[in-house]
Amino acid sequence: MLVCSSVAMAQQLTTPTKAGRTADGIVYYLPKTAIEFNLLIEKKTYTPGEFAKYGEKYLRLRGIKLEEEVTYSIANYGLTQIGLRDTSKCFAVKLKGGKCENAEINLTEDGVLQSVNAEPVKMKPRVPFKPAPPVKQPDPRQYLNAEVLSAGSTAKMAELTVEQIIELQEHRQQLITGEAEDMPQDEQQLQRMIDEIDKQREILLTLFTGTTTRDTVEQVLVVCPEKEVEREVIFRLSKKVGLVDKDDLSGVPYYMSIEDMHRTTFQKYEVDEKKKEGGFYVNVPGRIKMTLHRDNHFLGSFDLYAAQFGFVELRSGSLFKRYVTHMTLNPTTGSVDKIHADMGK
Repeated sequence: MLVCSSVAMAQQLTTPTKAGRTADGIVYYLPKTAIEFNLLIEKKTYTPGEFAKYGEKYLRLRGIKLEEEVTYSIANYGLTQIGLRDTSKCFAVKLKGGKCENAEINLTEDGVLQSVNAEPVKMKPRVPFKPAPPVKQPDPRQYLNAEVLSAGSTAKMAELTVEQIIELQEHRQQLITGEAEDMPQDEQQLQRMIDEIDKQREILLTLFTGTTTRDTVEQVLVVCPEKEVEREVIFRLSKKVGLVDKDDLSGVPYYMSIEDMHRTTFQKYEVDEKKKEGGFYVNVPGRIKMTLHRDNHFLGSFDLYAAQFGFVELRSGSLFKRYVTHMTLNPTTGSVDKIHADMGK
């Protein structure tokens, strides 16, 4: 869509070539639509407490794990549509003389057409996930009293630690009932004392129950559907290893189904041969329905437009022979976002 009557009709190249300016014109590509999965994968690490094996004996805590355990799960996920160069849609336009030689044609680094005589659509850059800074786990031994630390065996230390926990509980109850010898002067100080007791008690209990730390990382997968599929595995998640290859049966499968809705934003029409000269090819994307499952659990359904499920049309070159025409394409589908002509020029 250039401002010149001498622009030759855009021609599709059967053999993809390097995009950009040539001696007599320009070569460009159109995009196909891919789906970017942003997975937030949480790694949980359980570390048993020093007195774990005495938890049931002294505190009646059952089911305490005695060995370290690492597990993975998906904490959250997001979907984003992106445009990728479609090597099957490579076109060439000859530019000859006049304003055609200086026409502003914007391509991506991969040679995908963005705009003609107009500013390209600005895509918001993806902001990488930033995990929270790790929280340092308190050392419970710092809260043990001298009698516990001087005990001669682990079993005795565990027994005396339980007595220390009970003393903390009794002190807390005395503060609440007003019977403690160290009663504070106001309610705020009382609450601080109770909070400190609760903190010490929880930290000492970890000597029996163990601790769990969490670390979340982002992993990005790009999937580009080319046809209808039914429950196609896109990735697997192993509870013990994390994200694994889709062929690795140790992981739980995540499936994608694609249904072609056979609907587009415009109807396909034929362009008169006389009006093809000077035209640019653009995408008319088709509508698809994407459904996601984890094993046999439904996760969600999404209606999207994808370039490869629609068709390519040639915008008539006759519009651009007389006027300065501005056109911007959608960066993910290659369809026309905006088009207008300066009718007075």
